[in-house]
Amino acid sequence: MLWQPSELLYVMSYFLSVNTSTRGEDSWSNKVQAEFEREFSARHSGVAIKRRFAGDIPHLDFAAQKAGRIPVERQSPDDVAAFALASELTDELIGASALVIATPMYNWGPPSSLKAWIDRIVNVKTFYQQTGALADLPVTVIIASGGLYSEGENMKHDFLRPLLDEVFTRIGVQDIMFVNCDPAGPLDRVPGALDAPGNAYAKALSQVPAAATRIR
Repeated sequence: MLWQPSELLYVMSYFLSVNTSTRGEDSWSNKVQAEFEREFSARHSGVAIKRRFAGDIPHLDFAAQKAGRIPVERQSPDDVAAFALASELTDELIGASALVIATPMYNWGPPSSLKAWIDRIVNVKTFYQQTGALADLPVTVIIASGGLYSEGENMKHDFLRPLLDEVFTRIGVQDIMFVNCDPAGPLDRVPGALDAPGNAYAKALSQVPAAATRIR
């Protein structure tokens, strides 16, 4: 019997893991990401994890922005050079079977390094010419913030989750899930906060299995 397209399971290539925090091992988003990677690896043994630090990505200049809107076959040599990094990052994303992003919230929005990555992957290969290349990509976003923004009164000040939802929806992603590590501020400032029931880190870890399980 022939499989219908909707019944096909994609073959895992590699799992793309992007992080943005400059705090290294002290970063709560990085800590949760490490647990997510462990959970993923336990469920998908043998699938490589490809890591990308967004802090190494320069902000978009005009030449790169312009080149990213020109169909690849029409790009001049100068356009090709300007588009080279965006092309590399975009191909890396398109080639992944799943994506996890770990990021802090900075001043109610994304770190500029995450925005730099976003600005590089929104281009003619993903948006200005719709190809459907990312339709089957499951995206998990781990967000750590000092205050509580994933629920309650402060949700109106959260411009990070709505931005990421808009970006990924616009480039064709249909499966995006947020893992929330907030409020993380007390974990750094309050002695014993990490041992308190329902703390931000424990809350985030409790969300990891469901996020990883949905990736087949």
